[in-house]
Amino acid sequence: MCATNSELTEISPIIKWAGGKKRLAPLIEEMVSQKFNLADIDTYVEPFAGGASLFLYLATKYRFKKQVIMDINPELINLYIQVRDNLQPLINGLDQIQDAYNILSEEHDLAEKKAYFYQIREDFNHSLLLAQDSSSELGSEQNIEQAIRFIFLNKADFNGLYRVNSKGTFNVPFGHRKQLNLFDVDNLSKFSNLLQNTEILLGDYRDTQRFAGPKTFFYFDPPYRPLSDSASFTSYAKSSFNDDSQIELATFTKEITQSGAHFALSNSDPHQSDPNDNFFDDLYADFDIQRIQAARMISARSKGRGNVSELLIIN
Repeated sequence: MCATNSELTEISPIIKWAGGKKRLAPLIEEMVSQKFNLADIDTYVEPFAGGASLFLYLATKYRFKKQVIMDINPELINLYIQVRDNLQPLINGLDQIQDAYNILSEEHDLAEKKAYFYQIREDFNHSLLLAQDSSSELGSEQNIEQAIRFIFLNKADFNGLYRVNSKGTFNVPFGHRKQLNLFDVDNLSKFSNLLQNTEILLGDYRDTQRFAGPKTFFYFDPPYRPLSDSASFTSYAKSSFNDDSQIELATFTKEITQSGAHFALSNSDPHQSDPNDNFFDDLYADFDIQRIQAARMISARSKGRGNVSELLIIN
């Protein structure tokens, strides 16, 4: 049944995320609806949450009895948990860090703001490494502070990227922004409201198989298969998602299909760079493969931005 609560409409992602589906969400909804009725879905599962654009779009239009978002990135999942469970302390902290940055001098190529950014990045990585140490456990206040740093870095770094090195530490450089607007109180509050009825999980997508059933819809937005060497400049977690990982994910989609679950999956279109590369066409030959046009907004070079062909695969 479609939702009628106006308080749960038009929620925007609170972070910028490469490959976000905000602009594509209406088209994905339209194409999925040609296969099945979203109003009949009881459980919505998004195992590669990222910025959660499609979740925000669909969960504000349909009354799912159960909503699950998951990601393998612990800092991202911590952010969503803090938005759900500790909204006011999060807002207070965002206000403070935003004011502290904005009042700094803009002279000498934003030198003071640049130094502030790198101090926050250092603090973020220190807490990140502490959390990776099995003998350490961050307290509630530290988790809130880490979520505040996460949003700050996402808004203040170069192009809104989230990238980590082989050690798992965040390494995106300063974005040279003169002023920051880290959040919108109304939007953040609506997001927190929506998350009250949402299970937020840290882990591997395969852990969501327990939710599969005839009235479950999975949306997969995994790390895209790079079309060229230069396209794979971003890593969101220490582990890589290579062709073997893509094959394992395809196997998983076939398993949940056997349980009666519905799914849609987005990925890059290999034909964009090589018309003879049928990697996904062969991998998902049993399903409906559509090629759609998507705007690429995050790229290291301006000429790398623009409309590209992407795949939308639906069972």
